[in-house]
Amino acid sequence: MIYVGPPNNLHQLAAFLETMNSIDASHIGYCGEEEEEIFDTLSHDFSDIDIEKSFVVAYEEDHLVGALGFDIDAKKRSAEVWGPFVGNGKDKLQIADNLWKTLENTIPFKLDEYQFFINDKNTFVKQFVGRMDGIENGHHLILKASRDYIADRIDLHVVTYASSFKKSFSELHHLAFPNTYYSSEQILSRISKDNLLLIIQHDMELKGYVYVEASPLHGEGAIEYIAVSPDYRGQGLAKKLMKAALHHLFSCDSIEEITLSVESSNKAAIALYMDAGFRVKHTLVAYKNR
Repeated sequence: MIYVGPPNNLHQLAAFLETMNSIDASHIGYCGEEEEEIFDTLSHDFSDIDIEKSFVVAYEEDHLVGALGFDIDAKKRSAEVWGPFVGNGKDKLQIADNLWKTLENTIPFKLDEYQFFINDKNTFVKQFVGRMDGIENGHHLILKASRDYIADRIDLHVVTYASSFKKSFSELHHLAFPNTYYSSEQILSRISKDNLLLIIQHDMELKGYVYVEASPLHGEGAIEYIAVSPDYRGQGLAKKLMKAALHHLFSCDSIEEITLSVESSNKAAIALYMDAGFRVKHTLVAYKNR
């Protein structure tokens, strides 16, 4: 007998998600891979609505066998989908369907769009999304760099963001990433001692920027965005920004790994990252369903 309902033990759920997401065949790009990181996200930074209405789990007797979460943006009426995660068994598809139907009936309003970020080796969820007429809309590589890469000294022309660059930064960010997950306003609202926006300037003109997020508690860092103004490309500025980002993130002793996401078709960017010491960690496929 399978019971499906809201999670009542987030530590147990985080442990289950760590186990499932550490395997390429069940890996989802939105979900973390370390139990404490996942627990922290579930507890403090998951969805615009309560966790009890944005996550469901499946139990067989006392064993957790499935989970599904909608990280909901209430304003956009959209969700980034965590899962469905289902352990091995003959009823995997039925459990996944029950999780989906239960969660759709639990959330307090209708969603207009579901977004998926699925490991290319996760054939089960790819097939599940295909049954829902999900539309493939991109291939991405998740790259990682380890501490054994030692960045050169920060270039003196790379400085931290100042409010005088708000307009030029917003314009460049929109030009480089017109349909991305963080708007320029969201990036500026997230700047902190751990999340840093670094820029290259000349005579008060913005040449390029890199935005990084550090998670010292979980020993991880991420390069979220890097862009150079079209007028200044071909001058090695992206490489300088990359060195500055790595230097900042690895200056935190607890950070052992830095990750970033790049479209598989962006060969120039991939070459830049590989030259900086990054290697492929995952290949992911993005889908949307309306």
